[in-house]
Amino acid sequence: MPEELLVGGHAFKEMLKSVNPDVAISKLSTDYGTTRSVSKKDDIVKKLKFLKGLKTLGVRPEEAFILHNIPVIPPNARPATVMGGNRIEFADVNQLYKDHMLVNNSLKGVADLLPPEELIKERSEAYSGVKAIMGLGDAISPNARGRGVRGLLRQIAGEGGPKLGFFHSRILSKKQDFSGRATIYAEPNLGFNEVAMPTDMIWTTYKFHILRDLAKKGYDYVNSEKAWKERSSAAQQSFDKVIKDVPIIVNRSPSLMRSNLFAAFPKPITGSTLGINPIHLPFIAADLDGDAVSLYLPQSPEAVKEAKEKLLAQHHVHDARRGLNQSLVSPSHEGILGSMFMSDPDIKQATVKFKTEEEALLAFKNGTIKENTPIEISA
Repeated sequence: MPEELLVGGHAFKEMLKSVNPDVAISKLSTDYGTTRSVSKKDDIVKKLKFLKGLKTLGVRPEEAFILHNIPVIPPNARPATVMGGNRIEFADVNQLYKDHMLVNNSLKGVADLLPPEELIKERSEAYSGVKAIMGLGDAISPNARGRGVRGLLRQIAGEGGPKLGFFHSRILSKKQDFSGRATIYAEPNLGFNEVAMPTDMIWTTYKFHILRDLAKKGYDYVNSEKAWKERSSAAQQSFDKVIKDVPIIVNRSPSLMRSNLFAAFPKPITGSTLGINPIHLPFIAADLDGDAVSLYLPQSPEAVKEAKEKLLAQHHVHDARRGLNQSLVSPSHEGILGSMFMSDPDIKQATVKFKTEEEALLAFKNGTIKENTPIEISA
C-alpha cells in the first residue's frame, strides 16, 4: 500500500523524529574538524548548540520544536477598557485570538472531508494566524489589519522605536520623556560641568521641574501647564532657574568605566545634537565620529542631590588607576594649552590696567606686557 501523505505540522514532526541528537552531534563535530570554510563552521556551531541544548534538557526534537497548543495569556494582560460613548476597547491580542479560532474551527470542519492537498490554503491561514498572535506577522483579517492590530512581540518591542514598546508605553507610561538620546559634537565654549543641549529637548525633558517651580510661585496645575506650553516669561524664568540647579546625566554605552556616566548642567543651543566639552572626551572614550549618548534626568530632590554630589564632571577628574592626584582628563590640543597658559596670571608681576581689550592686545604686540602678565580692563 502507498505510504500516507503527510503535510503541515505532521510532516515536520516525522522529519524531526528522524533526528538522533547523539549521532548528529558526533557527525557535526567530525565535520567541523575537516572543513575549512568559515561560513560552514558557523552553521555547524549553530546546529551543535541546538542539539547539545536538547540533550542537556533531555527533550526530543519533535517535542521541542512543534507547537501543539496556542498559549492564551491571562485576561488581566489583555484587558477590555470602557471608553466614552458606551464603547469597549479590547486589547489587540483578543482580536488576533478570535481570528485564529475562526480559521482553526473552519479547518477542523473540513479536515475530514477534503484530501490534504486541498487544505493548503486553510493550513496556511492557520499558520499565519499563529504568527500574527506572536507578533511575527500581520493580522489575517482585513478589519484587524486596517486598525493596525499588533501581536505580542510587536507590542513588546515597539514599532518605530523603543518608546512605543510595552516597557516604555505601559510600565513607564510617559516617563520616557525624562530620557533622550543624541549624537555628540565638540563644543569648546562650555564650562567644566556643562553640556550644550538642544533647547526643545530641555523644555520637554525638564517639564516637570519647570511645573514644580511654577507651582512654588503660586500657579495651579492648569495654568502652569499652559505657561509651559506657551513658554511664557514666567515659564522661561523657571526654565533658566532649573537648568542651573538640576543636572542631566550623560551616559555612553557600554559603560565600562565609572566616568562613562557623568552629570552636567545643560546649556541651551539650537539644533539637535549634544555638545561635549573637548576635555571630557576621555570620560566617555569618544572620538566624535558619530558617537551617541543617552540622557537621563533625575526627578526627586534626593536624586538631584546625589547627581550633584557624585556624578558631576568635576568628580571624575581623578583617575584612581593612575595613582593619587593623577588626572583622567587634561588639555591635549596646543590651542587649549595656549589658552590655559595665557589665562593663568603670573602673580609675581604687577597688574597692568587698560581701558579696552584692544589697548591690552596692542601692548602685548609691542612687548609692553608678557603672555601671562596680570591685566585689568576698566571699561
